[in-house]
Amino acid sequence: MMAKKIPAIRFSKMKHVCVAVLVAFTFITPNRAIWPEKNPAEAVRNFYAWYVHEVANGSHPLEKEREQMRKFVTEGLLGRISKMPKGPGGLDGDFFLNAQAVDPEWGKNIAVSNYYVGKTMSKLGVILTGRKLGDRQFEVKVLFQEGAWKIDEVKFGD
Repeated sequence: MMAKKIPAIRFSKMKHVCVAVLVAFTFITPNRAIWPEKNPAEAVRNFYAWYVHEVANGSHPLEKEREQMRKFVTEGLLGRISKMPKGPGGLDGDFFLNAQAVDPEWGKNIAVSNYYVGKTMSKLGVILTGRKLGDRQFEVKVLFQEGAWKIDEVKFGD
């Protein structure tokens, strides 16, 4: 018994359809660096990777990129930062890095550990490692709001 041959034209059309579907998925899938995360540790990693890159390149995200900041940070924290007195005796340096200078490597070397992970609130330990300015170690509290984990508190040790 001889197997029936399927015309080559049918396979060619199938290939084109598959390629079109893959291309469509590529354009529909959001960029992970700016999309809200469902995992608190990943959300903190993505924020610091983006934030350090922006600050190291001379941008001022807290002032000039508020919409982007709202994807990573709660409205409550942004309001508290805005009300803080600036300069000596107040906020003297970068709030999220507790530093006056930025090591660009901090945005590439981000270690996050889970201290506590709940359904709506999590506490994480963060270490940003850099060669020029050393390490930054701190705690971050994140809240699950608007379908994403957002930073609500940053605590640096003394």
